[in-house]
Amino acid sequence: MASAFAPLPVGNRGTSFILDAGALPDDDEALLNMAEGLLGRSIPTNPFAQDTNRPSKGDVYQSNDLQNLLQLHQDLEALQPPQQQPEKVMDESDLPGLHETVLQMLRKSGDITESVEEEEAAPALANDWLDEASKARISQVRAIASDVDGTLLTSAQTMHPRTKQAVEKAISMAFSPLEKLQYFFPATGKSRAGAMASVGPDLAKLLSQAPGVFLQGLYCVDGQGEVVFQRKLNILQVEAVEAFATDVGVSVVAYDGDQLWTTGVTDAVKTLHETYNEPMPQLLETPIAEYGPSVNKILLIDFDVDRLANEVRPQLEALAEEYDATVTQAMPTMLEWLPSGCSKALGVEKLCEKLGIDAAAQLMALGDGENDVEMLKMASIGVAVGNAGPLAREACDFVMTETNDEGGAG
Repeated sequence: MASAFAPLPVGNRGTSFILDAGALPDDDEALLNMAEGLLGRSIPTNPFAQDTNRPSKGDVYQSNDLQNLLQLHQDLEALQPPQQQPEKVMDESDLPGLHETVLQMLRKSGDITESVEEEEAAPALANDWLDEASKARISQVRAIASDVDGTLLTSAQTMHPRTKQAVEKAISMAFSPLEKLQYFFPATGKSRAGAMASVGPDLAKLLSQAPGVFLQGLYCVDGQGEVVFQRKLNILQVEAVEAFATDVGVSVVAYDGDQLWTTGVTDAVKTLHETYNEPMPQLLETPIAEYGPSVNKILLIDFDVDRLANEVRPQLEALAEEYDATVTQAMPTMLEWLPSGCSKALGVEKLCEKLGIDAAAQLMALGDGENDVEMLKMASIGVAVGNAGPLAREACDFVMTETNDEGGAG
C-alpha cells in the first residue's frame, strides 16, 4: 500500500504534511504504541514536571465539581455503542488521522492507563510520520478549537461518523479531570444557536456546556454561556454597508448575538435558516442602522458567486478601508462586514486568555476557509481539512487528504 502521508512545503509554517485519514486504524492502543514509537521511548506521564506553578484540573475544581465531571464523562461514554472491531492485517504504511493521534498521545501521557489486554492486542504500526518538533508541540496541547462549516460539517450540513466520534472523544477528555486536554470548543462564523442546531442534539447538549467562539470571533462565551468577549459595529459602519448593499442589489442580514435581522426576506436570506441552521432572520420595518442595539456583523448575500467575488467584494473592501471595517468570507455566497481588526483568531485569542491557555504553545486549531487563516497561524498546531482553500493550506502545519465529506477532521 502506498504511503498515505507525505511532506508538503508551505509558506511561513515551515514543512507541512498531507495526511490520508481514510482506511486508518481505529485501534486506540495501536495509536498509543505508534506515539511511543515516535518518541523512541515511553511518553512522559508527568508533562508538568518542570512547570510546578501551573495548576492542574484537581487544583481548580472542588470535590463535588470533580464528581459532576466524572458523571458527565460516564454519560459521554454511554453515547458510544459497543463495537466489535474486526481483525485487521496492518500495513506498515497505515496511519491514524491527526486529530485522533493528538487525542491518543495526550491520553497516553495523562494519568489514565490502558488495560493489559488492550496492550497485548495492539498491532505494530509505522511510526515515522511525525518529526520530533511536531511531536513535542502535540504533547503540550491543552485545547482544540475547530471551525464548523466546511470542517466539522459536511457539504450537506451533516457530520461524518468519523468526525462525530473524534469530537465526542475530545469533549469527553476535556470534561474529565484525569485528562491533559482541558477544552474542546467551536470557533465559527455561525451564531451560537446556529452552531448548536447544526451539530445535532447529542453534541449540542455537550457543546452547550463548553466555551465557544461565534460570529467570526465577535461573540465568545465560557462554559456557563457567559459572554467573555464581544465586539460590535458602530453606527457609521452599519449605515455605510447597508447603503452599499442597496446600491449593488444584494441581501443583508445583521447579527446581534443569536438574533438575526434583515430588511428583506429573500430566497438568499432564507438559506441561512433552511440550509445552514441559523435562526430565521426577522424582518425589520426600519433600516438596520435604526435597530435599537448595535450589531456584531453584517452579511451580504447573493447567489451570483462570480459577481460577489469579482465585482462586489473589491468595492466592499474599498469601503471597509474608508470606514475602518474588515471584510472576510466563509461561504462563496456570503461576504462578511466586521468591526476593524476583528477576526476569528482574535476571538480565539481572547477566549484562550480567559481560559488560561497559551494559544501559541497549547492550542490545536482546525479549519478550511479564509476566515480560519489567522487562527491556523496563531495556533501551535494548525490543521486544514482536504477541502481547504489555498489560503488555509498555506497557513497551517498539516493538511488532511480527506475532506470534510470524508471525515477529514476525525
